[in-house]
Amino acid sequence: MAKCPACKNVVLELSNFENSLPVMNCNSCGGSWLRANEYARWLKSQNPGSFEEDKTTEASKRFPVAESNKASICPDCGHLLRKYKIGAKVDFHLDRCNNCNGVWLDKNEWESLKAADLHDEINQFFTNPWQQNIQSKTTASKFDEMYLERFGYSDYQKIQEIRKWLQENPNRNNLIAFLLDKDPFST
Repeated sequence: MAKCPACKNVVLELSNFENSLPVMNCNSCGGSWLRANEYARWLKSQNPGSFEEDKTTEASKRFPVAESNKASICPDCGHLLRKYKIGAKVDFHLDRCNNCNGVWLDKNEWESLKAADLHDEINQFFTNPWQQNIQSKTTASKFDEMYLERFGYSDYQKIQEIRKWLQENPNRNNLIAFLLDKDPFST
């Protein structure tokens, strides 16, 4: 008898997402348990989408997700579920059991993924390249915010233009040396 990872005591009931994808639903919190083998079987009949973070961010606004920060237990095998980010600007995570590979979807997470055409890419979220890409984007975004705050919008835009121009210029090293020299006109 599988119990809801979020509610702890509520028994999950067998149901289907569209196109006959079997899931176990919680009638209390609205979450769904997606077993890896059922998803793999269903996935064979789907055409994969393409990831667009802005599309996912917009979808998550249309379908608000109430996510818990509490540790959750896999309803099938009893292992802890681990949270995985979907994208750098996406405000929810998916919980996955690293033992049986089942995925817990909080209320509206499936709808958000479907609206962003990512419902057939769930397995990608758990790969190292996907997670490393998110980490790189998150870090770049934090630096961007820091520089914007430090320089102000106008100066930051200008320095980005100069930086791009320098990177593309074949005389780059000499130009940088000239800029760094306290008195480039003395001998």
